[in-house]
Order: sequence, then C-alpha cells, then structure tokens
Amino acid sequence: MDISKEDIKCARKLSGELGTDQEQSMFEVNLLLDDSLRERFQDYKLVWDCYPKPSLPLRKEHFAKRVREEISQEPNSKRIFPNSKMKTLVAVAAAILVGFVVHWSIQDNEPKYTNHIIALKGERKQVTLPDGSQIMVNANSELKYPEVFTEAKRDVWMQGEVYFDIMKDAGRPFTVKANGFEVQVLGTKFNVNTKGKAKTVSLESGKVQVSLEDSGDKIQLRPKEELSWNAETGEVVKRNFDVSKTTAWKDNILLLHDLTLEEALLAINEFYGAEFMVSDSVVANKRVNAAFEDQDLDQFIQTLEFIADVKILKIGPKKFSIAPSDEK
Repeated sequence: MDISKEDIKCARKLSGELGTDQEQSMFEVNLLLDDSLRERFQDYKLVWDCYPKPSLPLRKEHFAKRVREEISQEPNSKRIFPNSKMKTLVAVAAAILVGFVVHWSIQDNEPKYTNHIIALKGERKQVTLPDGSQIMVNANSELKYPEVFTEAKRDVWMQGEVYFDIMKDAGRPFTVKANGFEVQVLGTKFNVNTKGKAKTVSLESGKVQVSLEDSGDKIQLRPKEELSWNAETGEVVKRNFDVSKTTAWKDNILLLHDLTLEEALLAINEFYGAEFMVSDSVVANKRVNAAFEDQDLDQFIQTLEFIADVKILKIGPKKFSIAPSDEK
C-alpha cells in the first residue's frame, strides 16, 4: 500500500501530538516502513475524518497516550534502535520526507497527459481538445494532452507532424511541447513537423513564438511565415511558405511536388501505410508532380501507373514493386 500526500500531512499533524521531536520522527519513520501500522493509521484517519467535530477539545496528553498505547499493541510496529543510530535514522527520515515533498512539487507543476493519440502509417486522426481546439495528427505521429486543462495554461506534447487550430483564450496561453523546442500561442492555426533532421513550425494565421531549447532563442512568426532549423547543424531559417502545400495532408491529399519516384517513396509509404519499392534506376528517377486527393490505395496505384507510365506489381500484403510499364 502506497502512502499518499494527505496521509503524510495527517501523520505529521498526529505525530505533533506525540511529545518530543524524537518521538515524532520515530512515528513518521515507522509509518513509512510498517505496512500493518500504516493500515491501522488509515483506520484511525478514517474515523478522525468522518466523526463529528466534538463540542469540547480533546486533551492532548490523553490523545497522545491512546495513540502510543495502540501502536505498542502491534508486535512488529514498535521498533527499538540503538542510541548511536538515532541521529542517522532521523536524518534518513527527514530525507525521505523531503524527497516526497520535492516529488509531489514536481508532479504538481508537470502537465498530466492522460490522453495519448497515436496515428500509425496510413492513418490521420482528428482530435478535439478539452477547450474545443481542433487537432489533426498525421501518419506516424503522436499527441499527448490532459483530460482537462488547468485554469492557467493549456499544454500538449507532440512528435511527428500535427496541425493545430487553437481556440483563442487570452487568459490561458497554449503551449506545444516537443523534443528540443516549444511553441507558445493564444489562438491560431499552424503546422508543426518534427520528422527528419529539419524541424519546422509553419504559421497559417495568428501569431506564435518558438523557443529553441539548445540556443535559448525565442523567435516570433507572423502569418505565412515558417521557421525551419536543423538540430544537428544548428542552422535556423525563417521564410515564407505555401500554406496549401504544407497543410495538404490534413485534407487527405498526398502532394508530390516535383519529386523523383525514389524521393517520393517515404511520403507514399507513410500516407498509405504500405511499402512501395523501386529497383529499376530509370523508374527511380522518373519525376512526379501531382496531388492525390481522397484516393484509396487502389485508386492511387491506378493513377500513379498512368501519370508516371509505370507498372505496379503486388509482391506481398501491402507490399508493391514499381517497375517499367512494359514489365510483366
């Protein structure tokens, strides 16, 4: 049985009635170490919490005597330590209690992500956050967020590629946390992509501030501006971008903009959750410039065969080979 934060508070309150500092420390240490004593303490705590408030105050010395008597009735709950070890024991007890306080303090300040959305290859998932914000999670990406946002802030965590349409709330800033950076907003639409070496934040509307963890830089973006940085080289670029191309995926559009088939394989495989391969060098260097909108896998194969003049052969479950059109 784990001892809760409220139990420690109550134990301190009760142990304050036990007399000396040494007796208080012994009571708290025994409470932490002895399961049977802790169970008895839980019983007394339940009675204490539920019993009506007395019209007359309890006499401290009488209460302390009862507690000591009840503890001594447990054969294994009374622990006797040599005097030479008492100071060490008290120090250990203090360290344990301080550790609990620090642990709880950290937990209270950390966002509690109770919801975890994972979009596998070939999937795109739409999510409505507790504040009404609309989120689209791209294939091979993740989003974590709490069941309810606090009164002071709205924090989420992501990796991969996620599109955000955030409800405006001036009293509660919205923060997107990712490995190596944060994006702070009030109400806006933007895309975050952490795939590959270059990470990007692309702002469609509103205003955001990107905080880079390594350099400590804080960079503000205006609509139609994009921030791209390479975590390995440290290169940071701020530039304009085409919103329709960057966010096409959220509208179920696979956009292949002037790519060779070999270069397009990663995007194709991720979008459809399949494995396409090219073994022929001539086919690998064929260029594709097309948008595949609301097409399922079979429709995509037929369209790609036509526009690229290739033959797509099925070689296994969701595994395909792209070959020259005259190959049988």
